[in-house]
Amino acid sequence: MSSRRDHNEKDVDTGQPLERGLETRCEKPVGQASSRRQSSLPRGPAPSGPTEGAQTALAFYDAPESNGRSQHRVEPVTMGKIALQLKATLENITNLRPLGEDFRWYLKMKCGNCGEISDKWQYIRLMDSVALKGGRGSASMVQKCKLCARENSIEILSSTIKPYNAEDNENFKTIVEFECRGLEPVDFQPQAGFAAEGVESGTVFSDINLQEKDWTDYDEKAQESVGIYEVTHQFVKC
Repeated sequence: MSSRRDHNEKDVDTGQPLERGLETRCEKPVGQASSRRQSSLPRGPAPSGPTEGAQTALAFYDAPESNGRSQHRVEPVTMGKIALQLKATLENITNLRPLGEDFRWYLKMKCGNCGEISDKWQYIRLMDSVALKGGRGSASMVQKCKLCARENSIEILSSTIKPYNAEDNENFKTIVEFECRGLEPVDFQPQAGFAAEGVESGTVFSDINLQEKDWTDYDEKAQESVGIYEVTHQFVKC
């Protein structure tokens, strides 16, 4: 089968071409108050009761206004890992996996600060790396929230990418984890770019497209039908 991938994927809901999310910058680092007033006050405490397995950056406060109004709290960025789990029915097929560093993980994202959810599918790839301001490393995507202007990011953890095998049939299994720094995935749309192998023959099937949640083919070597059906997913916090 051809290994060439068609990147002209379309949204299954609207039929419109899917677009890559813009990687943008905010004007100041995450969680930092205005520089002209920040130095006069100490950092505030981190909020109590963070999500298990998550870390929270320290919050900052603006200085009190001269008219006596209360301080304005600049909310911290919550950091943690979120796993994407897949579930499917496999027929004579195993080792279902995303193929290559250019594989596109199509997601809808939520801003962890204001709760705004993107209305378009956006993709992230292993091959993409965007530097974070202040020398704080890099991420697969850095994005400024349209509603609250907070800079958020998300990183694909390459070491967590796992295949979905015949023994995982009809059970949820984690296939990838994301390091989330204010940008949380809330929906996933599988598309082209998956690969798998025949259980008995080892025949490689590349460029499997799961956009319709079902895929079928024929294994010439084993002389049997192969298929992937009822693909679904869920997100869990690590």
